[in-house]
Amino acid sequence: MMVAALAVPALLTSACGEERDPAQEAADVAEIRAMHDNPPAVPVDPQRISYSDIEKNDLFGAGCGFAPENSLSVIALAQPERGFLKLDGEILTLSPDKGGASLPMDSWQNYSGSDYAFELTRTSETGEESGMEATSWPGSLRISDRQGKTVYEAGGTLQCGA
Repeated sequence: MMVAALAVPALLTSACGEERDPAQEAADVAEIRAMHDNPPAVPVDPQRISYSDIEKNDLFGAGCGFAPENSLSVIALAQPERGFLKLDGEILTLSPDKGGASLPMDSWQNYSGSDYAFELTRTSETGEESGMEATSWPGSLRISDRQGKTVYEAGGTLQCGA
C-alpha cells in the first residue's frame, strides 16, 4: 500500500515534465480560439415584402418570389440583377451568383450581400400555371449569415413570372 502511495505522485510528476509538440499546441490554441470567435447562428424572421415596399424601393420586374407554406406573402424576391429580403423592417438588396444555377425569368438560385445570403430551390421540376404569365413550383428558401450558418429555412411556393 505504501509503495502504491509513493508511485502515484512519481507518475504524476513525470507527466508534468513532458514537452508538448509546439505544432500540436498551436493547433489546440487555434481550435479553442475558433470556437470562441465563431458565435452560434442568430435566427432571423423574414418579413412580407408588400406592394408598398415594391413601389417605394422600385422592385418591379420579372423574376421569382418565394412564399412560405400556408402563406401568400412573398418574403424573398429574385430578379436577374438583384435579390431582395426584408429583415427588421428594412429591404436588403443582394447580388446574384451568375455563375451558379439559374431559375426561370433570368433569375438565379443564389444571392448574397454583406450580412446575408439566400438560396431559392425548386423542389419539383413540375410547375403549374398560376396566372397568365406566372408558374408556381414547390420550393424552399434558405437564408445564411456571413459565416454561412443557416439562420432561416422554409418550404413553400416559388412563383416566377413577369
